[in-house]
Amino acid sequence: MYTRAVFFASSLILTAGTSPALAADIYAPSAGGLKDPVIQQEMILPEATTYQEYAEWYIRGDLGVGRFTDMDGYGSAVNGGGFAVGGLGFDSIFSAGIGFGRYITPNVRIGIDLDYRHRANSDGAAGDYTITGSLAAIPQLTNLNTIPIELTTTSIMLNAVYDFAPNRRWSPYVGGGIGWAFHNMDFSGSSYTNDVDPFDNINETGTISGADGSSNSFAANLMAGVSVNIRQGLFIDMGYKFSYLGDADLNFNVDHSGAGGYSSNATLGIDDIMTHEFKIGLRYDLY
Repeated sequence: MYTRAVFFASSLILTAGTSPALAADIYAPSAGGLKDPVIQQEMILPEATTYQEYAEWYIRGDLGVGRFTDMDGYGSAVNGGGFAVGGLGFDSIFSAGIGFGRYITPNVRIGIDLDYRHRANSDGAAGDYTITGSLAAIPQLTNLNTIPIELTTTSIMLNAVYDFAPNRRWSPYVGGGIGWAFHNMDFSGSSYTNDVDPFDNINETGTISGADGSSNSFAANLMAGVSVNIRQGLFIDMGYKFSYLGDADLNFNVDHSGAGGYSSNATLGIDDIMTHEFKIGLRYDLY
């Protein structure tokens, strides 16, 4: 009995002395255990590409076809009263344009565009447009509407364009601007046979000379279309443009072959020159 008691007490003492050590062994972290610091690898992504980093400026060019709208006008002569011109129509026009600009935001670009509209002729048929007014006092102009008129126009515009989806392959756009138009108007014929001249009661030929058809006027335009991104920084722009190009004047002399031979000064003007054009071109971003 005594021996068992001594063995039991010795076991308790040994157990009590070794338990903390065992517990420490159990819970002590080994190399790479729970108490080691955790090193997290942070993924660093490249910054998003913005339009400023790639392109701030652009250059562009286009070709187009279209028509002038029918126009009305006016006229006067030194030795007679004024007259009115109605229904002046022109055949198709060919246009070419260049420009440059800057991206203000990814969606907004502002540029300067220069457009040249090649010589357009009035339809050329006799009586294509009408002349009314006090022409009886200036018979040398009674057949004026049998002479085709040529009109060439150059315009320079400050335009703003809004691109709806600049980061997509296809991006519709709208735009508009204001500027100035420069006109050159002339007759494509130089002489014609007049009606009976009441001054000498004979048929006579009037020869046009000294024509000066240079003039300029306020202008504005509106446009809409779609841009196609064919590769980075290169776009095809296709669209419609409406242009208001103001007024144009043509000053000229009519030299008469009648008795005594005399000359008279005259002016022909047209109001509210407008065009409808369809254009296609390229725009290239500058990096």
